[in-house]
Amino acid sequence: MTRNEVYQLIKAMAAELQRSMSRLRAPRHPRPYYISYLVRDIESFNVWARYGALYQDKREHKRSCFADVRVGSYRYDQSSWVGLGDSEESEGIELGDLPIENDMDSLRFCLWRLSDAKFRDAVSRYHGKRSRDVSYLDQFRGLPSFQKLEPSVVVRPLHAFAIDEEGWRSYVKKASLIFKKFPEIKNSYVEMTAEQCTKVFVDAEGNQRVWQEPIFSLTAYFWFHTKALDQDYSIVHHVSRLAELPSLDELKREIRAKIEQFREVAEGDEVSSFAGPVLLSPKAAGLFLHEVVGHRMEGSRLLSESEGRTFKDKLGKKIMHPDLSMFDDPTLKSFSGRTLVGHYPFDDEGSPAQRAVLVERGILKGFLTTRSPLQKTSHQSNGHARNSADERPISRMANLLVLSHSTLTWEDLKQKLLLEIQRTGAPYGMILLDVEGGETETDAYNFQAFMGQIVVAVKVYPNGKERYVKGVDFVGTPLSSLSHIVAVGKDHHVDNGFCGAESGTVAVSTVSPALLLSSLELQAKSPSKVTPYAMPLPWFEAEDGAAVRGRRKPPKSAAMSGRGRLARKKGKKKAQR
Repeated sequence: MTRNEVYQLIKAMAAELQRSMSRLRAPRHPRPYYISYLVRDIESFNVWARYGALYQDKREHKRSCFADVRVGSYRYDQSSWVGLGDSEESEGIELGDLPIENDMDSLRFCLWRLSDAKFRDAVSRYHGKRSRDVSYLDQFRGLPSFQKLEPSVVVRPLHAFAIDEEGWRSYVKKASLIFKKFPEIKNSYVEMTAEQCTKVFVDAEGNQRVWQEPIFSLTAYFWFHTKALDQDYSIVHHVSRLAELPSLDELKREIRAKIEQFREVAEGDEVSSFAGPVLLSPKAAGLFLHEVVGHRMEGSRLLSESEGRTFKDKLGKKIMHPDLSMFDDPTLKSFSGRTLVGHYPFDDEGSPAQRAVLVERGILKGFLTTRSPLQKTSHQSNGHARNSADERPISRMANLLVLSHSTLTWEDLKQKLLLEIQRTGAPYGMILLDVEGGETETDAYNFQAFMGQIVVAVKVYPNGKERYVKGVDFVGTPLSSLSHIVAVGKDHHVDNGFCGAESGTVAVSTVSPALLLSSLELQAKSPSKVTPYAMPLPWFEAEDGAAVRGRRKPPKSAAMSGRGRLARKKGKKKAQR
């Protein structure tokens, strides 16, 4: 978007907002005291290829608007459970699309319909909330519903969306050809996505904000399937600066190295369960802390009776190893030369992004907050309200930094792992080298537990001998697992990705050191059930049906599972990553 287009859009938003604030009302119903519009103008380019041929080549431009219409007052409005309990199942969800052209009447028509729908939904929720309220049972009695901001106007620099489309078409086609060399790979693709989201925020308090959030993603997916190992995996790079994506040769080397590692894993030991000393690589430790601690630091969860609120009464108390400190800072653009995709200057409620100190040397210091107060007075949002589309924003992680105060190297941690194995008398310990995702339950009416998907792990014997293992994921409960951290590494790893929870899927970054735990539990993965292919891949068989010389013949157990491009849908009540 150009600056002129932004100003035209703001003009339409401000005009309809002012009209709605003065005219939007109904007899015997509360009036709006606050309205805001958050428009997302998204320009994107997506191209992906399999075995040297393009499957999709798409350039897209779209706009949507999230409208927050609040009735009642700052002290008491219709919001319930600060977004966790607001399903937003109203007609407003279907009315969020805006025209991509700045025609004043067309824009105001869409905003008029959306505002009216959100107003009727807000009134209905307000009366429902009043009818359910029993003040003497309400533990949040007296807490205001919303924080007021001092008005300001900020328009950040805008950049044109420019991509070398032909260059990336050639890139993904050439990169996807490398998978033809490996008979173990039964499906694969290489995908590049570039997206620039221009956000325009206007509210009834006089706030106007304009900023951009660019993300460039490169994914090399493959399905490694043999009789010994059935594993799909994605090499993923998410960055905020296009130049950070790997070159074609760098990506090819990364693919070859990972497939060679999987060949070794295929020869490793089957493990169905384990509980004992575990060393987490920095990437695995980042996932562990994201699931175990990060989601439980989201302040919105402290305001919901349906949440377990693990750390609610632990301010000022020790919750983890003293060599660890944690803060979340959306204002950081990079760490150790790598961009952080969780960066933004304002959150989705228009609040300025701020560093939120969570843990200092193991002591809990604070939470991630929004404009929904956690206390009666002196509440200030630290700018962590986020959503992806039409969900109500709740407090979410952005750039979660776990800083180490230790001087231990990776080799030092491996030696400490051996000592821990010998001390506990365990037959072996584990090193988790690579993980792909995880999830956690935070509900009060569910198990307070977490799970992480292990991709590559190593069994370490008391004599130092190492052997790959397969077939397990790590699980546990938060407080118990945190108490088992016995050592922290000094080196940090940046992991950019996306996190899904009640307010949608948002970009996040995690920076973490390695961790040694005296005990962590591993459980068996769900077994893979696939139907065998009748024939090998075409290029691994001659016309007469014989195996092509010089190439390994695919195993007879080659299977078809229908796996193509990954499209995992997350449960709405699970905080996932």
